[in-house]
Amino acid sequence: MDYYAIVHNDFDGTASAAVYARAIGSLPTKIWFTEPTRVHELLSKLELRGVTRIMIADLGLNESTLQTLLQSLKRLKEEGATIQWFDHHVWKDEWETKLREVGVEVHHDVSTCGAGVVHKVMNPNDEVSAKLASADCSVDIWLHDDPLGEKLRRVVENERSYEWKKRILETFFAGVLWNDEFQKILEAKINEELKGYQRIWKYVKVTELDGVKIVVAIRWKGPPDISYASQYLMTRTGADIFVSANGKAISFRSNRIDIRRFAVSLGGGGHPLAAGAALKIPLFYRFLRWLGVRGPVIEWVSKVVVQVIKKEGIVTYQRSKTTST
Repeated sequence: MDYYAIVHNDFDGTASAAVYARAIGSLPTKIWFTEPTRVHELLSKLELRGVTRIMIADLGLNESTLQTLLQSLKRLKEEGATIQWFDHHVWKDEWETKLREVGVEVHHDVSTCGAGVVHKVMNPNDEVSAKLASADCSVDIWLHDDPLGEKLRRVVENERSYEWKKRILETFFAGVLWNDEFQKILEAKINEELKGYQRIWKYVKVTELDGVKIVVAIRWKGPPDISYASQYLMTRTGADIFVSANGKAISFRSNRIDIRRFAVSLGGGGHPLAAGAALKIPLFYRFLRWLGVRGPVIEWVSKVVVQVIKKEGIVTYQRSKTTST
């Protein structure tokens, strides 16, 4: 069956595409790996060229681009397309309604990851898809309950190129979730990360608010990435919240605190245990950081973090078992 796939440019997006492909029984005619902030641009330029099925997965909606998105979806529907949208990010209720009004088949479930949504809807009895979705959800929504997820995420995101993501998709589609090549990549990544853990302490400050420890970090070069660093630093310091700023954006992580509220307060969003927002560090502090003076930058970010946490309050996240479709 010919179809187009449009998915997020990460492990969850790639896994979603693979689960869908196994359900359909064929790889997509063409696939795009993109970001939620750019999907409206992609759809506005998309031409069907004889393909009448489109799947979109692991891509949340954006209020500022919604109208443009709806116009493009309506055009594609009028041209004969069948459009399925699978997502697990937090939406406003009216967004789902508006997509359905233009004829999109919406599958929205905040209790799982993108691949989990596709798996539930398209092929719940496929064992390979079940294993892939389990591994993916473990790292994407911070369940940390499937060791394969930590391994596969390192492999999938080892390269950002289109060719690599497409090759990974083909491998998963064939029912292979681990092989010798993946093992070599994992070993190399782990060795790089172990070296990186020794130097990240220079970029970190631990603070405390209302009895809750918070690790605040400014971004460093090289591995480990923030997901692995956050777990390492929270474990070593006994912190419940990890925050990382890179000059343009801020990321929040936790194993038990609803940190999405902090990201939303700063104009962003995400998942309850993994979220982020735009945050531009003032030029003066970025200049100091460029000179190698890290202290003032860490202090500035720490003040922003403490202010937003004081404003929103600390709320323990209660994992929901309900779904919305």
